[in-house]
Amino acid sequence: MPDDILNKVISFISGDGDSGSDKDVLLKQLVKEISQNKYAKFYRARQEEVDSSLGQFFYSVYKLIYPLQVFLKDPAKEGRIKQIALEAFLDKRTMDLIKQLGPEGIAERKRNAGADLSKSLEEDLATLAAGFDNPKIATADKCYNLILSMKQFVSFKYGDLLSKFDPQITAGDFTNPPKLAPVDISIVSSDISSFLSVMPPLEGTEDWKSVFEILKYCKGGTDVIPLAQWTTLLASLKDIKYSKILDLIAKLASGNPILEVKANVPHETLSASWLEQKTAEVREVIAGIAGSQRSSKINLMEQEVFGSLPTTRLSFYTADKGRILLDKNLEEYTYAPALNHLLAFIEEFLSKEIQELCDILLVRGQWTNNTASRAMSDGFHVVVEVAKEIIQLDESLAEDANNGQRLRGALLRVDRDKSQVRHINSIISTVNEDALNILNKSVSSLIVVGKHFKMLMDDCEKKPFELIMNWKELNGVSRTPIVQRIGAAYKKVNYFVQLMQLETYQAEE
Repeated sequence: MPDDILNKVISFISGDGDSGSDKDVLLKQLVKEISQNKYAKFYRARQEEVDSSLGQFFYSVYKLIYPLQVFLKDPAKEGRIKQIALEAFLDKRTMDLIKQLGPEGIAERKRNAGADLSKSLEEDLATLAAGFDNPKIATADKCYNLILSMKQFVSFKYGDLLSKFDPQITAGDFTNPPKLAPVDISIVSSDISSFLSVMPPLEGTEDWKSVFEILKYCKGGTDVIPLAQWTTLLASLKDIKYSKILDLIAKLASGNPILEVKANVPHETLSASWLEQKTAEVREVIAGIAGSQRSSKINLMEQEVFGSLPTTRLSFYTADKGRILLDKNLEEYTYAPALNHLLAFIEEFLSKEIQELCDILLVRGQWTNNTASRAMSDGFHVVVEVAKEIIQLDESLAEDANNGQRLRGALLRVDRDKSQVRHINSIISTVNEDALNILNKSVSSLIVVGKHFKMLMDDCEKKPFELIMNWKELNGVSRTPIVQRIGAAYKKVNYFVQLMQLETYQAEE
């Protein structure tokens, strides 16, 4: 039974069946309805043609809206119309805020603001978002969607449709009246359906006045077309629509008596998309400020820790070699600066001055808390021993090593075989992950060492001592006062930990 019903529906829509079918009856009924319509002149039933008067109707619409078509088709106008459509409904406070968050406003604030500029921009963004949460913004969206409905209506291909009534017609040329002739109804079937789908709202409650004020402003204070002409056109379209003459002709032309043409109604949230774009622009500025500040801090920390010492200690996992990969649109050696700094720190400080200090404190010191001394010792030795892992990672990228051979082969083939990109990035990603694990392990251990240096600095000043009982003896075996050495080591470790955190955080962004 269901299959029988389905076959009947398919047969009805496709037109299969005899001349006495339900579909045939309905199509004949359509012809009768058209003949009784106030716009019956649009269809010539005997010839199965649409009359030239229908072409004249489309021509009159085209002639009236043509200036709007040209104006709204200009890509340069689109952004301006969006801006004005939104700003027309914003209050002064919000407009002032938008100005402050514009390129010129931010540039001025950069010149005069201090370190709190990022915070100030974030606060302004929050205020702007709150300002967009009001009924006026909904009105702006509604107005802009009216403009979009107008644009799709005036952008309808009137010239293509009219050329079916008069092949000699020239799009946009209204100097000579066209010579319109009747047209076979099947030829204009899709055109009429398309026209119905893009007809503008005709309920009479739309704020077309605001639309035309916006267009006038965008045209430098002159009307694209007078509002009165548009209002007259809408009245004519409304009469046509409510007569259903075009719907009837579309059904008859398509051979589908149950055809329903759905209106294409724009639903763009202008305010939301604009706010999203503005937020992205300001956050990019904030990120740039944060990046600049972070770079300055990195340079400062690097100077505090290393001074003029060279810090590139690896042969393959370096920032320079990473940039070469990046220039080929491949992943770079993300943590190369941090890993080279870590090895330099181990070689120049941890394995020299700091190790000598730790030997005095951990070997000669009489600790009251063995757990504390063991934690400091373990932390120190973890970082010292990490040097071997760093060297191994670097050497794995040598040409005769596993990763190096795989990278070299893939890089030779990548220009002609783009599938190698994923293979190369996979290798580099694994190496970067290994580097990050080394860095995280080292930083965690250095934080422990630094924490104990701070505790020992405080303990030196206490009476009685709490952590180490023989500070006087330790002073005797140190070439400089022990508290000064601990203070210098704590400062060095503290700065270095900050450097590592800045570099790894920057790399992960």
